[in-house]
Amino acid sequence: MKLRFLLFTTFALLMTACMKSVSISTMRPAEINVPNNIQSIVMVDRTKYEKETIGIIEGILTGEGINEDKDGVMAVFTALQNNLRNSPRFEVKLASERLSGNTILGSFPDPIDWREVNRLTNKYNVDALLAVELFDTNFIVTNGKRKNTRKVKDKDGNEVEEEYTEYYAEGIGTARIGFRLYYPKEQSIIDQDIYSQNRTWEATGTSIKDALAGLMQKSQATKLLGSAVGGTYASKIAPTPVYLSRSYYAKPKKNAYISKGARQAEVGQWEEAINTWKMGLNRSDDTKVMGRMAYNIALGYEVMGNLREAHEWAGRSYIDYGEKKGQSYASSLSNRMFDEEILNEQMSLPEPEKKQPTTDKPVKEKEKKIIQLKIE
Repeated sequence: MKLRFLLFTTFALLMTACMKSVSISTMRPAEINVPNNIQSIVMVDRTKYEKETIGIIEGILTGEGINEDKDGVMAVFTALQNNLRNSPRFEVKLASERLSGNTILGSFPDPIDWREVNRLTNKYNVDALLAVELFDTNFIVTNGKRKNTRKVKDKDGNEVEEEYTEYYAEGIGTARIGFRLYYPKEQSIIDQDIYSQNRTWEATGTSIKDALAGLMQKSQATKLLGSAVGGTYASKIAPTPVYLSRSYYAKPKKNAYISKGARQAEVGQWEEAINTWKMGLNRSDDTKVMGRMAYNIALGYEVMGNLREAHEWAGRSYIDYGEKKGQSYASSLSNRMFDEEILNEQMSLPEPEKKQPTTDKPVKEKEKKIIQLKIE
């Protein structure tokens, strides 16, 4: 078993040494299609309690500090704004108003009245309104002690292991955050969703008191959870930039075409690299090497943005020359091509509204003819 594992590891290392990596910058489509007419959004905090006493009671029950939920929602908006700014899809604004709506029941309130939605979108000159309408967090702290080992030096300076008692504190944070996206032009709610986020923090010390002192504070945990949800929701409504990692063959070095093309690719000369690999493909009779060059050609086309050519060459590397990586690569490229179609649709600008044809000019010409007749 150990020998089999060693052989597998050695093979994997050799394959890694044969290949070089490149990073491709692209965009990932949004999870939902927001109408193209929506080019700008205002974000609104709607987590204020209808009655102040309800907020105070809820704070006492959950141990929340003053303005903790408000700061958490701002962390959501900051992450949303930062992520949406990285996408060319929307212009994003933040409303100064804080609306009432949050309840201790943990469910969505009734939708915002459309008159209020229209007032806010007109005030901020935007097309849609995105509201956080549910913000519920919790932070449970546990503590205890356990046996652990550490390395120390004995009296002779030798490193030895000793057992000691370690005190720990653990905080488990949870958040439920609800969003609504309003489109006033059609008086429709485009999206309504609740996101849950969980995370655990731990601290250790020489005593329970030390461990608790080093543990993440609830207020900070609330902000981190909110920020994580904000970033996640941004990718739901807007295309986001991503980086794809790809690998191409740089060996065998004895094949001058593979190695030269790899060097050209390293310095960004992808078109020249493709031409070099194509030349090598026509002058080689080694099926394995030919498969690698066809695979490299496919990757070169992907880097240059020509996905159809890339897909064709990935398929050829597998079908014509038996390059196994070509099969999965062709599948990945099919998925990219499908995503690109969605992305183009999501990023396309709205068609300008067609203006009704005016009849001023024909009327004036008609009037001129009548006047001329009268004069004659």
